[in-house]
Amino acid sequence: MAIITREQYLQSIAEQKPAVYVGGLKVENIVDNPVFRTTINNMGLGYEWANDPQFADLVTAWSPLIEEKVSFWTALNYSADDLVRLIETIRTFSGRYLCTMCMSIGLGVLWAATYDIDQAKGTDYHQRFKNFYKKLQENDLRFCLGVMDPKGDRTLSPSQQEDPDQFLRVVEKRADGIIVRGAKMHTTSAPCVHYFVASPSRVMGEEDQDYALSFAVPVDTPGLTFIIRPAAGPLEPKEMESPISSEIGFVECLSVFEDVFVPWENVFMCGEWEFTPQFIHYFSSYVRLAKGTCVAARTDILTGVTALAAEYNGIEKASHVKSKLTDMMMTASLGWGCSLAAARQCSIHPSGIAIPDILVSNAGLYHTRLKFVEHMYTMQEITGGIVTTVPGEKDYQHPEIGPLVDKYLKGKTGVAAEERYRLIQLVQDMTASRLTGYLMSSAICAGGTPETNRVEVFRNYDLQEKKERAKVLAKIKPDHYWGRY
Repeated sequence: MAIITREQYLQSIAEQKPAVYVGGLKVENIVDNPVFRTTINNMGLGYEWANDPQFADLVTAWSPLIEEKVSFWTALNYSADDLVRLIETIRTFSGRYLCTMCMSIGLGVLWAATYDIDQAKGTDYHQRFKNFYKKLQENDLRFCLGVMDPKGDRTLSPSQQEDPDQFLRVVEKRADGIIVRGAKMHTTSAPCVHYFVASPSRVMGEEDQDYALSFAVPVDTPGLTFIIRPAAGPLEPKEMESPISSEIGFVECLSVFEDVFVPWENVFMCGEWEFTPQFIHYFSSYVRLAKGTCVAARTDILTGVTALAAEYNGIEKASHVKSKLTDMMMTASLGWGCSLAAARQCSIHPSGIAIPDILVSNAGLYHTRLKFVEHMYTMQEITGGIVTTVPGEKDYQHPEIGPLVDKYLKGKTGVAAEERYRLIQLVQDMTASRLTGYLMSSAICAGGTPETNRVEVFRNYDLQEKKERAKVLAKIKPDHYWGRY
């Protein structure tokens, strides 16, 4: 099978019965529920792209595991070329549709982490994970990656929490599997995928071994409950208003595990606390690469929208507008350049997968994500105050008052008022709506906060080597080529 269609995906989701609550009500059928419309549509887009000859080379790859083509979302990256293809895919689709669902690529880091554990301890986690990955590839299944725990008191380790369930943990080990309890936060689109994959959220100590945990379960596993925050948009498509959020958007979940059984074949880490630093390192490398590329691609969108708004307002030649557009272009280009460098400067893990350069990817994401928020301000500034005062779609389409709205929304000569109206609604959706909060939070917090980027840069920058260079320049330390003449 390997690559399936949107229709096959929808059928597979309809057959699942996850425990889902929205607004205090239990949802029996997510496929027909309007809360999940945009999320399922987005997931379906991935299947459409994989079956479209125009995009197939970007969103499919040959898998040596099953000797077939597989989708972008289940492909492993074995080389720098693979990583470049990965970020080109993210750049292409995030630059058109805001999201490529790229955070799921972090799942591949378990390939390396399970290999490390097996090599040191003689376990069989890697083979279990390989078997699971084959299942994903053979059936073109989707998954969500549950990383972040509720965390409780951030100053305390998992085992020190007053409530031990603030981090997902093992509460019982049996001959046939384990019982887990706790929760994961920020699990995007969880009820609309096939598997929930859990992994550690931080470095653990020996006393935290019950929390050093990774596993996979079907989303409709008994005891697993999803409490949903709806996507940031209307429940139905709009013709003019909310042009993005009525088509694109993801439900977010608090995923609660109440004594959930996991068979050993789907357990990939259970107590190996000393390997959590490696996992976090691998995960950070991949996620910062993906997120840096995504934010750069979204900045390209902001640049195009802002330039069009300036043109429709007749101010595209103003020097301050050109200057601000140039800043946006530089942000997008620097972000892409850092992603490209991180991919090309990857290392190959002994398990065979490529690990992006963590220093460059974090530096690029830090710069791009902070500038992104600034550029959203610029887009609204250049579009004008009309962004938050524009009449609604029903008024614009009204047979009597619609012509008045059209008359007074005219901008530059030669530009139809309707085009300007549609663009204003787009800017409103992006900078003055619930979608705005999502875009800002996604830029600032997804894949770790800006402070985590700074920590990783300081941790991985070879400062000692630079200090040694300074000693040579100051003639504190001799150098073979220094002062020969």
